[in-house]
Amino acid sequence: MQVRYEPAADRILWQVRTQAGEMFSAWLTRRMLRQMWKPFQDLVGQASLPHNTTPAQLVPEAREMLAQTARAQPLPTADFKAPFNPQPTAQPLGPEPLLPIAADLGPRPDGPGMVLRLRDDKGRSLSVQLTGDMCNALSRLLEKAMGDADWGMVAPAAPASAPVQVPRLLN
Repeated sequence: MQVRYEPAADRILWQVRTQAGEMFSAWLTRRMLRQMWKPFQDLVGQASLPHNTTPAQLVPEAREMLAQTARAQPLPTADFKAPFNPQPTAQPLGPEPLLPIAADLGPRPDGPGMVLRLRDDKGRSLSVQLTGDMCNALSRLLEKAMGDADWGMVAPAAPASAPVQVPRLLN
């Protein structure tokens, strides 16, 4: 998958290429991302919970700590450096990217991850089942694209700072 900000359209283009080479594309507007970002992040956090743990079993602070840990962990199945192949063998939704007016988000019924469904006003829809690692990868790609868009929806990366020097005292 590929996520990139398109300045001329002031939208984010999300493209998903299947193993068979089919290409699915969707425009994500600022308004759409603003509406779905919190529920999306909640589901990304749930996808990273230990097996057989529900969010209700954790205090809010623990949920946030687990979500931060998941965002920081390496994704062994994701390759962020490989170039995206934009040449499709087929485009089942047509050449024009989907411009969704609604998004449905929910947990995967068969394990960690989420189901994400985008629908437009022409009756087209895109439904994707994401594993836990794929949720995390998509979250990272969207955060970068939203940072590039400068929409003010994600906090900028904290600058690297020197370690704090604690004064040493002798009593």
